[in-house]
Amino acid sequence: MVTEKYGTSVITDIRNFTGIFEQFQNDNSEEFINFLENYYMAQSLFANIVSDDVHLSSTGDGVLTIFLSENSHREGFAFLLLIHRYLTNMCETFTKRNGIETSFGIGADSGSVWDVGKNMEIKLDTYVGNVINRSSRIEGNTKNFGNTTAAIGNFLYKNLIKDLYPKAFDIMEKSKNYDSLLNKHPDIVLLSKELMLFYIFEMELKNMDKPLPIFRLSEYMVSDDEIYWRVISKLLSEEKVEKLKEEL
Repeated sequence: MVTEKYGTSVITDIRNFTGIFEQFQNDNSEEFINFLENYYMAQSLFANIVSDDVHLSSTGDGVLTIFLSENSHREGFAFLLLIHRYLTNMCETFTKRNGIETSFGIGADSGSVWDVGKNMEIKLDTYVGNVINRSSRIEGNTKNFGNTTAAIGNFLYKNLIKDLYPKAFDIMEKSKNYDSLLNKHPDIVLLSKELMLFYIFEMELKNMDKPLPIFRLSEYMVSDDEIYWRVISKLLSEEKVEKLKEEL
């Protein structure tokens, strides 16, 4: 029997992976391989500190992390913030050292997933679901907005608002869309900045039935230590926050 779970999917991707890899392969250098090892290791480290119920898989330059606990929205968003900071520093260091512009993208959303490998004779622990596709499409769209490197979808955003700001969520649910919400309750739309997020607009995503609201992570706000850790402290226990501070 295939099991359905509700979770939060986070996808990271190294931009221009093929071009960078080929250049270092031609130079017979292990520099980029070391970069990739740190890339994978950090995601496993942070994911397992953040959550006890998490799945990770990799496809070369992309890493899929699915949080499956009842607090997956908190854990998934906290992980996005943590890995964003780590990858920002890692890519900046790599660029300065090698003179090759290196960056990344992150996309995340919440929704149903199914573990289709659970009952197979050889355990594959493979998850499928539209939320994974949405996260991938959202990540791809980060390239369209200046220096944006991370964004989340509407389902994850609503889960965060419902949990952290329930009164605002009730008003949000009564609005037809974000444009009408912006007109009647601009304070509710601007509440996103409390999570270092800003509403872009409803976007057409490939293979999605209708346009979906997207929220980008503020590169300016996320670089402010005071704001950054205040947000993470809203999402995770004090014990986890202290442990994560040691790693970052």
